[in-house]
Amino acid sequence: MSNAEVPAAEPQGDATSELIGQLIAAAAVIVAALVLLPLLVPLAAVAFAGEAVAVKARFWVVWRWQWVLNTIGALLVGALLAVEVWLLVQWFSTGAAAAFFAADDWGTQLWPTFGPWLLANLVAGVLLLPLAWSIHRRRIAERVRTRRISDVIRQTKIETARKRAADVAAARRIGVKLEAATGQIKGTTSQVVTVPLPAGDGRQAFGFITRTTVKTLAERFYDVRQVRDWVDAGGKLAVLPQAASSVRALLLAESGTGKTVLLNGVMLCALEYGWPVVMLDAKGDPADAEALAEIARSYGRTAIVAGPKSEEGRAQWNLFSGNANQVTAKLMRLMPEPDGANQHYLDEIRGVLQAVQDTGPVRSVADLRDRLTNPGPWVRDQYDQNMVNAPVDRNGTTASTRAMQSLLVALRPLEEWLSEDGWSYEHRQADVTVVPLSPVDDAQARLGDLLMLDLRNFMATRLARRDKSPLLVVVDEFPQLVTGTSDPGDTAGSLFETARSAGMGLILAAQSPAGVSNDEVRRRRALTSGAALIFGRSKDPEDVVKYAGTVMQMEASGAAGGEQLNSARAQHTYVIPPQDVREATDGAFWIVQAGAIAPFRALPNRTVDPSKIAGTTDTPPAPAPAPEAGPAEPPADVDQEPTPVDETMSK
Repeated sequence: MSNAEVPAAEPQGDATSELIGQLIAAAAVIVAALVLLPLLVPLAAVAFAGEAVAVKARFWVVWRWQWVLNTIGALLVGALLAVEVWLLVQWFSTGAAAAFFAADDWGTQLWPTFGPWLLANLVAGVLLLPLAWSIHRRRIAERVRTRRISDVIRQTKIETARKRAADVAAARRIGVKLEAATGQIKGTTSQVVTVPLPAGDGRQAFGFITRTTVKTLAERFYDVRQVRDWVDAGGKLAVLPQAASSVRALLLAESGTGKTVLLNGVMLCALEYGWPVVMLDAKGDPADAEALAEIARSYGRTAIVAGPKSEEGRAQWNLFSGNANQVTAKLMRLMPEPDGANQHYLDEIRGVLQAVQDTGPVRSVADLRDRLTNPGPWVRDQYDQNMVNAPVDRNGTTASTRAMQSLLVALRPLEEWLSEDGWSYEHRQADVTVVPLSPVDDAQARLGDLLMLDLRNFMATRLARRDKSPLLVVVDEFPQLVTGTSDPGDTAGSLFETARSAGMGLILAAQSPAGVSNDEVRRRRALTSGAALIFGRSKDPEDVVKYAGTVMQMEASGAAGGEQLNSARAQHTYVIPPQDVREATDGAFWIVQAGAIAPFRALPNRTVDPSKIAGTTDTPPAPAPAPEAGPAEPPADVDQEPTPVDETMSK
């Protein structure tokens, strides 16, 4: 700062008082200018942006170290002001300030003396923009929470933007590249977090909980009920329950939402627990089945893919597992549905099957043919033998011959899928068994129906012998496998009810609530069972979101101009708005259980060698150590709570 010449004559009386007053006023003006100028830029930016900027998702996306940037900016501006105040104190204490204002041309010297400092302070205001933006976010978040946004439409858009930002932030944390405009997954980063992920409490995680990026103080004090079993104690990860009987879930999401990735992740978590896994995949895509098997092998697990004998390396299914009654039920499932006219013939075939299995159940197609051709050694007494050998037409055809003709005709399309040495729910041949089935093929549709019936039989067997050993069964597109007189809703309800008692884990997946059942009562039975409800993007979500519950919310009315709030009324609204489900991004899901809700993103699967997926050799290899790919421990940015803009400088 320049130093002017002191006048020769000493100021006396009023002149001295006037000079002192000028010095005090000048000091106050200078200090005020120096302090207020750095605030001008952030205040102007916030005033210009207003609430309109909050309708963009990127406004709510916050970097993890945002508070560091806020702190550094405030400290730098504070340091600049401290230096300037110190220089001013020195300037006044040395008498240079008095000499400056005593000069006749002091007014013309103001800008050369203080202009550079004022410009520096104005430019320094840019350093406060992150802090101002954080404070602005918090203020808008509080106005949104209390529903004091004057424009009701803008209120809705802001709420939607906050949810999208939370989803983008969650995707970023797990290393997923998400296109915010379309919700499509574009790939993964080098720091991708793959499933399964250790949760720290002995459980394995398959998802990352999506949390609001900006939380007000009032929102932090909310007593939110936490999802039991499926979320870790910290509320950060979606985990697989450690008790198999607790793993009961109905998954609803349309095609292309990441449902297969989610199911694969759940099954990989089960493998980490040491549970065997059986998956029935009604999408019928062999590539998906091979990919899952290869991923399991990359973790050192054995895996087989079921299929016909014509495909090398495929495993067949043992239709004739179970006791005599269960084998009879499966064989009768191949017969036409009863319509009154054929009831006599169906009862006849059932009676013959029961008679020839008195000494033990049939164990193969060849065994069935032998018993029906020569029933004597297999029946209980002369009465049963007479019934089996009784002529049933004028040509002398016996009941056993007619039953054999009907059964062999029904079994012929399935023979290449069957083997007496094949796998069954009871006798699994690998850690993971994947069965891809195409419902558009009649034989595979019948096979799928038999597998669902056999699953119910297996549950009954476990209950009878009090078997509680862990096992996970996953059925993707399960409504496609329920044929005949059964209803998918009834099937799902009964399976869930039985699975818990049998100590089994069961996950049934479908594309929509309508696919569960066309009957409202049966659909409700499946959706209101004790199983957890997991759902992703859907075009018809109303039947799902109502089970997530409602909340009492004040709805304000506004003037036609939209700038003034008028009256308000309280009404129940969905906790999860249906439109949020319609617009959900790929990999985004909600889990609802026992009155609690947790939105999450499914963790990506480990990538596999495409050449192995495209190959035809699916025989299980010897267990090998899992490769180094994929983190063994949660990375630092996942192990900690997602930063809800904890900008300490803005509090």
